[in-house]
Amino acid sequence: MCVQLKVVPWTGKEFAFFRQGEKITVRAIVIPNCLQTMRRSIFILYFLTALTATCTSTGTIAAPGDVLTQGYNGYRTGAQLEENILNVANVRAATFGKVASLPVDGYVHAQPLVVNSLAIEGRTAIDVVYVATGNNSVFAFDVTDNRYQLLWKRQLNAAPADGERHTIGIVSTPVIDRESATLFVVTGAIEGKKGRYRLHALDLRDGRDKFGGPVLIDGSVQIDDEVVGFQPTDKRIAVQRAALALANGKVIVAFGGDFFEGWVFSYDADDLLRPPSVFCTTCVSRMQSISKVDYLSAECTFLGPAGGIWQSGRGPVVDDRGMVYFFTGNKAHIVRQGCLIPEGNNACAQCSIPGGCSCGGVGQEKVCRCPDTCIANESRNRRSFDTHEALVKLDPGQGLKIAGWFRPDNWNAKGMHGLEFNDLDLGGSGPLLIPGTSHLIGGGKEGVLYLLDADLQQNRPTPLQSFAIAPPPNPPMQYYRHILGGPVLWSRPADQSGSRLFVWRLNDSLRSYRVTDHFEDCDRKDVQPTGSENCRSIAASKERINHHPGGILSISANGENGDSAIVWASTSFVGDGPGKLMAFGAMPDSVAPDRLEEIWNSDICAGDAIETGSTFAPPTVSNGRVYVATGADRVDVFGLMPERPCAKAPQPEGSEHLQNF
Repeated sequence: MCVQLKVVPWTGKEFAFFRQGEKITVRAIVIPNCLQTMRRSIFILYFLTALTATCTSTGTIAAPGDVLTQGYNGYRTGAQLEENILNVANVRAATFGKVASLPVDGYVHAQPLVVNSLAIEGRTAIDVVYVATGNNSVFAFDVTDNRYQLLWKRQLNAAPADGERHTIGIVSTPVIDRESATLFVVTGAIEGKKGRYRLHALDLRDGRDKFGGPVLIDGSVQIDDEVVGFQPTDKRIAVQRAALALANGKVIVAFGGDFFEGWVFSYDADDLLRPPSVFCTTCVSRMQSISKVDYLSAECTFLGPAGGIWQSGRGPVVDDRGMVYFFTGNKAHIVRQGCLIPEGNNACAQCSIPGGCSCGGVGQEKVCRCPDTCIANESRNRRSFDTHEALVKLDPGQGLKIAGWFRPDNWNAKGMHGLEFNDLDLGGSGPLLIPGTSHLIGGGKEGVLYLLDADLQQNRPTPLQSFAIAPPPNPPMQYYRHILGGPVLWSRPADQSGSRLFVWRLNDSLRSYRVTDHFEDCDRKDVQPTGSENCRSIAASKERINHHPGGILSISANGENGDSAIVWASTSFVGDGPGKLMAFGAMPDSVAPDRLEEIWNSDICAGDAIETGSTFAPPTVSNGRVYVATGADRVDVFGLMPERPCAKAPQPEGSEHLQNF
C-alpha cells in the first residue's frame, strides 16, 4: 500500500484522506495562522492513521504513477488512476504511437513495473522501468525525460552444482517494496534432474542482492503422520506463473503445473533466510494411502495431481488485513495406456472392476482419465483437504493457515458445465477485490463471473451473484469461452451510477458492467444453469477476439474523470505470433451509449506494430507512457508524439481483421 502527501490551498474545509484501491492520498491544507496549532494536531493524527493503515498490508510507500505490482495494486483492480497525461482526446493515430523499445535478452512474460522519483545517492531522482525476462535476467531502465537508458542489469542464472542446466526463466511478475527499495523476483531452472527456483531480493538502485537472497525455495507440509515435500523435477515441472505479492511483511510465492500440485510459500521480506511458511492445495492426493494413487509414478501418471495456482499471471489479492486470496486450477489424474484406472464411478471416469481397469488409451497421447480427478480427498485427521477448483483464503500472519474457501457446485458435474470434466478450471484467471468492500469478483475458463464475500465464514459459502458473461460459442467451439486476462475495475466511489468493471472473454467482445458492492443491471429471467441470475453488460465493443487468450486489460484514468478513462487491451496469437495493443474509451458517448469505441490500435500505423506478443502481461501505464511486454526480446513503449501522417485503412464490419483481433 502507499501514502502520498499533497499540499493544496486552503478551501475553507477540513483536510481529509482519500482511499482508492491500495493508495491512500493524505491531503494537507495550508491553514491560516490562527488555526495552525489545532489543525496541525488533527492532521498528524489523521496522517498517522492513514500511514498505519497503508503500511499494515504491504509496507510500500509509492510516488504518483508508480506500478509496484501486477495489476497496479494488491486488490488487482488493474487500474492506474493517476494518469493525467493520456486521455481519450489525445490517444489518436496522428499523435500517439510507438516512441521507443527497451531491448532485453529474452521473452518478457512479466508485466513491466515502474518506480518514479527513485532517489539515488549523488544524482537527481529518476523514473525507472523494471523488466524481468525468460532468461532469468532483470533490467532497470532510466526513462526520465524520455531517456530510455539502461541503468543496470542482473543475470541471475546460478551455476549448476552438478550436471546439465536448462533455464526455465522468470515467468511471473516481480513485486516491489518501495519503502526498502527492493524488488523481489523468482528465477527458475532445471539443474540435473531437479527443478530449482530461487527467490531474489534486489536493490532498486543498483541490482545488488539484499536480505539474504537469493534463497532456494523449499519446504514441506504435513499430512497426517507423513511429510510431503516440494519436489519439482524435469518431469514434474513446477510453474511459478502467478505474480508475487507482499502481505504484512511477507513475500508470497505461488506455484502450479499440470504435472504438479499447487504450492504457496510465505517468506519474511526482510530476511529471506528464515524458513518459510508453506501451503499445498492437493498434497492430500499425493498421499497414496488416502487417494490410492501414486502420482509420483512417471511410468503411469501422465498428469496430476495439479490444483495449481497460475491465474494467467495475475497475482493473489491482498486485502487490508494482509489476507491472501487466489483461484486454483483443476485437479487431474490422467494415466498412460496399459496402466490401471482405480475403481470408482463419477463424472470423470467409471471403473467397476475391483482392483482397477486397464487403460486402453484415447486420443493422440493414448491416455485415460481416472475417478480421482473428480474427488476432493481429505486427510484422516480431517485437518487437510484438496482445494482445487476453488477460491482459497490464507492468513500469512498464521503460517498460511486456511481462513476460508469456496468451490463452485458444478466443479465435479457431468456435461458441458462440469469444470473438472471439461478442464474449465476456475484458476484460469484470478479475482479482484472491490475497493471499500469485502467483495471479490472473478471467473475462469467457464466464462462465469462470481461475486463472493471475502469473509467466507460458513463451511459451504455460496456466491452472492454468478452469471455467464455471454452464451458459449457455437459448436464445435463451445469449450472456448475462457476468462484468462480477468476482469479490471475502474473504481468511482463518488459516482452514484457505480464503478465500471471490464472483461474480455475469449470468443467475445470487450464488455463493461456497472458495479457498486455488487453487479447492477441483473434479473432472474432465463438464468443459465451455472448462474444465479443474468447480469447485463451496459456497453460492449464491436471488435471481437476469437482466439486465445482474449483481451488482457488495464485501465488508465485521472481519478474519476470520464474524459481521461481508457481501457487498454493487449492480445497475441499463440506460438510467437504478432501482438496487438488496443485503446477504448471507458465511457460510451451519447451517440452510442451501449458501445465501447476503439480510439486507437497498434496496427493502424506500420511503425507501431508489435512483432511478437506476450501472452498474459497486461499493459503498464505510467506518466504518459504505455509499456507493453513482448516475445521479441524487448518492451515496446507507446506515448504521445508530434503529429504524423497516418490514416487508418477502412475495415468493413465483420471483416477478418475485426473477427480475429
